[in-house]
Amino acid sequence: MQQLDEVVLSAQRLKSDIQPLSATIVSDSLNLHIKQEIGGLLQQIPSLFVSSQQNFTQDTRIAIRGYGARATFGIRGIKVLLDGIPITTPDGQTQLDHIPLSQIGTIEVLRGLSSGLYGNASGGVISLQSAPIISETNIAVTLGDFQSQSLMAQWSKAQEKNRFRAIVAHQKQHGYREWSGFENTLVSLSYEFDLKNSSTLKIDYSFFNSPYAYDAGGLTLAQVNENREQARQANLNYNAGERVQQHQLSARLETKNWQSYAFYTRRQLDARLPYVDGGQIDLGRNYFGLGTQTSGSKNKWLWQYGIESAAQYDARIRFKNNMGAKGEETLHQNERFYSLGAYGVTEFSYLDWRLRAALRADMHRITLTDFLDTNTGKKDLAAVSPSIAIHREFSKFLSSYVRWGTGFETPSLNELSANPSGKTGFNNALEPQKSSETELGILFRKKKFDASLTLFYTKAKNVILPFELETFPGQNFYENIGQTTRKGMELEGNWQFATSGNLAFSYSRGHYQTETKKELPNVPKHQFATTLQQHIGKSTLALHTRYVGGRFADNENKVPVPHFWTADVTIKRKWRKSALVIGVNNIADTHYFDNIRINAFGGRFYEPAATRQAFLRVVVSF
Repeated sequence: MQQLDEVVLSAQRLKSDIQPLSATIVSDSLNLHIKQEIGGLLQQIPSLFVSSQQNFTQDTRIAIRGYGARATFGIRGIKVLLDGIPITTPDGQTQLDHIPLSQIGTIEVLRGLSSGLYGNASGGVISLQSAPIISETNIAVTLGDFQSQSLMAQWSKAQEKNRFRAIVAHQKQHGYREWSGFENTLVSLSYEFDLKNSSTLKIDYSFFNSPYAYDAGGLTLAQVNENREQARQANLNYNAGERVQQHQLSARLETKNWQSYAFYTRRQLDARLPYVDGGQIDLGRNYFGLGTQTSGSKNKWLWQYGIESAAQYDARIRFKNNMGAKGEETLHQNERFYSLGAYGVTEFSYLDWRLRAALRADMHRITLTDFLDTNTGKKDLAAVSPSIAIHREFSKFLSSYVRWGTGFETPSLNELSANPSGKTGFNNALEPQKSSETELGILFRKKKFDASLTLFYTKAKNVILPFELETFPGQNFYENIGQTTRKGMELEGNWQFATSGNLAFSYSRGHYQTETKKELPNVPKHQFATTLQQHIGKSTLALHTRYVGGRFADNENKVPVPHFWTADVTIKRKWRKSALVIGVNNIADTHYFDNIRINAFGGRFYEPAATRQAFLRVVVSF
């Protein structure tokens, strides 16, 4: 269910009751009980495309209006926040594996370019908000097809001035395809206490450990038709997969006028890729940052300004992968990414009009120390990102806005270190991506029905996309492909047709073309989704349908990827302090692709999605 009325978007920075930007609120306690990862909660949002939900080596990939489509693992080009603290690294990479779904209360998604608010890699914003801490104890056990198992325990205690929550979750799965299993454990601790003068200090710690996640790899279409469940033979030969461990500690201090945060994350990745030279990776990543902001209002003005800084230290070592065994060192370098940004946003109201403007300046320094060769160096990048919006209230039911914004996206350290020359050091030919966007929105809201229509037009320069080389089969490199033009329309709505029933729907259509009139790969032109929920006594029936239109797997648009429909159904029944959830994902047993490997060499574009999957979950509260 999407709730768009009477909600103030915290992701837009200002505490304003208008929305001069394309935005969606997701708040659905039922879905939070039945999805394995956050991407499954976002499929209702127009122009947002989720893929790689079943490859736990590459992690969930999310694209918004084409931004993020190039990611070969995790999320690129989109800013992700948890309770206002960046989860995205300073260089623009995001993994969501360390966030427990049971902690999330609401999700806000800004679909437009937002570098004027959040700086680098803000082609869209996903803001996760934790549910309030209340006194409760829950245990949830889930069993499903493909040997899926999940156990989650949560204990929380809320007192007058202190609140504490602990979550422990463990899950494992054999996987639909051969060599696609995974196992992980997650611990999340949250503590809040009230200080004097109405101040609050919040401290969060999380620990994530995945001893293994296997990568089945991409197949050719002939291999898919022969056996959808098989793994690529090279991935089996080289034991392709990863081992991950992460610690994250953060603190937030909220006073009457100021909000400040600080965080530190340590992530250790050991990966095996399906090729020899550099096919084993030892990556130690430390990133940390702090920021502060203040808000105010006077007469017809609202404002907020703040400053944020962050640093990322990557110690990257590559070895030869000798059929799964670690060989000699092929790359050894320390990579650093420093970021400093300051921003301001203000809003002025006059009668039924609102004018909002934002401006942000960012400075980035990227350095490399090469221990195997002489390719040590550094580069400095800077960006100024303005945005402006005009909002008009025609009545208490109808409003409209026009917005112009900008985006700035540096190459990530991983992308820079993938050097197609075969040498150590950065690929210095890779340039930052810059964008500008204009959008027009119309919003209609009544008590039981709301809808919005958005038209957008975006131009991006130096667009970055992955490719593969015959001399390094299976390894991803990156290049600037020039300019792209993105334009489209987005429609979404929510209809409470009865006190016990609700229907949410969304549709988006877009054209994402390069300067040679080719479509951006792995970005569908059409998407449609509906979610129907019906309460029947103590039971809830939910039906989610999704349509993803055709797209291409390569830059030249010679490899089309067919469209598909899927449908998921769940039934939830409550008994006092217990609940039973029975569901079937992909109930129609549709054959489609969970992931497309863009520009893969040898036609290995396809990662087949799972067929029909049934599951059962039992939740017991004490």
